[in-house]
Amino acid sequence: MIARQHIQCMVVVCLLLILITACGGSSAAEALPTPEATPVRSPRTVTLLLWHAWPAPEHQVLATLIDRYNQSQAQTQVIPHAVPLASLTAELRAATLTGGGPHLVILKSHTLGGLAQDGLLLPLDEQISASERNQLLPTALDGALVQTDGGSRALYGLPLTFDTLVLYYNQANLTVPPGNTATLLRTARGLTDATTQPPIWGLAYTLSLDKTIGYLYAFGGRIFNEEGNLVLGSTGRAGVEQWLEWLLELRQDQQILAVNDGIVVDSALKSQEALMTIDWAHALPEYQALWGDRLGVATLPVLSSLNRAPQPYVQSEVISINARVANTDEQQAALDFVRYLLTKDAQTALLTAGKQPTVRDLNPRDATLAWELARTIRAQAQQGQAMPNSPLMNDIVLEELERMQLSVLRNLATPAEAVTAAEIALRQRLELPDETGDINGAEQ
Repeated sequence: MIARQHIQCMVVVCLLLILITACGGSSAAEALPTPEATPVRSPRTVTLLLWHAWPAPEHQVLATLIDRYNQSQAQTQVIPHAVPLASLTAELRAATLTGGGPHLVILKSHTLGGLAQDGLLLPLDEQISASERNQLLPTALDGALVQTDGGSRALYGLPLTFDTLVLYYNQANLTVPPGNTATLLRTARGLTDATTQPPIWGLAYTLSLDKTIGYLYAFGGRIFNEEGNLVLGSTGRAGVEQWLEWLLELRQDQQILAVNDGIVVDSALKSQEALMTIDWAHALPEYQALWGDRLGVATLPVLSSLNRAPQPYVQSEVISINARVANTDEQQAALDFVRYLLTKDAQTALLTAGKQPTVRDLNPRDATLAWELARTIRAQAQQGQAMPNSPLMNDIVLEELERMQLSVLRNLATPAEAVTAAEIALRQRLELPDETGDINGAEQ
C-alpha cells in the first residue's frame, strides 16, 4: 500500500515537471544569471555642447580639432553649434537663465564682465593653476579676468586666440617699415600722389576710438588712475588733449587719408589706392589677399614727440564654462577639452586658419610666413593692454570717449572743451562727486 502511494506521488511530480516545461517555465538554476553573463557597466558618456560664432575658415579648423578630440576620447563627446555673433551673448543669457544653454562657449573678452556679474559663467580660479596661466600671453589672459565687487579679479575662462592692432604696408613701395610717427607721416606724404584720379594715399587711417586710443596712453593721457578714480579732466587731461590735437592734425593733413569713416578707408585699400594702414590682426587674411607676398606687418610706430610706444587694445577670444555646469564629471570633461585647445598642436592649427594663438612658447617646426607675421603681432600684443570687459567701461566710458573724440574731429569743440564735456558727462552717468563733493546730476 505504501509502495503504491509512493509510486503515485512520483508520477504526480513528473507530470507537474512536464506541465511546467510545456508552459515555458525554467528551473531556479536557469532563472539566476551566471557571473559570466553579468553585463559590465561602462562609464557614463559626457556630451558637451559648445557654442561659438566663428565663420569660415575658422569654423572648419575648429570642427577639425573637435573631431580629433572626440576620436581620442572614450567617454567625452563635444558637439559644436554656431550662433550669430550679434546675438551670441543675448542667446546665451536667455538660455542659461532658463536652465539651458551650452556647456562651453567661445566669447569675445569684452563681453565677459556682464555675463560674469550676472552669474552666468563659472569662475575658474581654483581649477586653473598658476603654471597653466604662465603659459599664456599676459595681455591675452588679462582679457579673461573680471573685476569682482571686492576689488579682486577672477578668471572666467581661458583665451584661445587674441587680436590687436598692427601696421600693414605694401612692400612693393616700402621695404622698411617706419619705426616712429614722424617717419610714418613723412614716408606717407612722400608716397601720396594727389595728381591721379583717384589719388594714391601713402597712409589710410581710420580715426576711430578703438584704432587710435593706444596713442592716448603714449601721450600720457589717462581716464582713470591706478586707484580707479576718474582723472580725465585733471591729471589725465594734458595727455588726452595732446592726443586729440594730434588726431585733428591727422584729419586736416591733405597728404594722408585720415578720417573717422572706416568705409572710406576700406574702400581706398580694396581699390589699391592706399599703401599703408593701421588695422586689427584679424584682418590679416584680407591684406594677404590684397598684397600677396608683398605684404608687410610691423608693430605700431613709436610716438616721436615723447618716444613712447602706443598701448593698443588686445581683444581675446575666451572659452568659458556655463555656470549651470554643476556636475563634476561635466566640469572635468569641459576643462579637459579647454586644455586640449591650448596644446601646441591645436594652437598651431588655429594659426593656419588666421587666428593668433595665445600660448607663449609656441614655436612651429615650419618657419611659415604665417608664423613670421605672427611673431610681429605677438610682439605688439606684449606692448598692448587688455580691452576692457566691464559693462561700465563698454556701455558708458568708451561711449563718452568716442563722443569726445568725434566732437573734436568734426570741429564741434576744441580738445579742451571736449575733455571738459566728457568729464562732466562721465561724472553724471557714473554718479561720481565733482570737485566740490556734490553728486553731478543730483537735485540741489
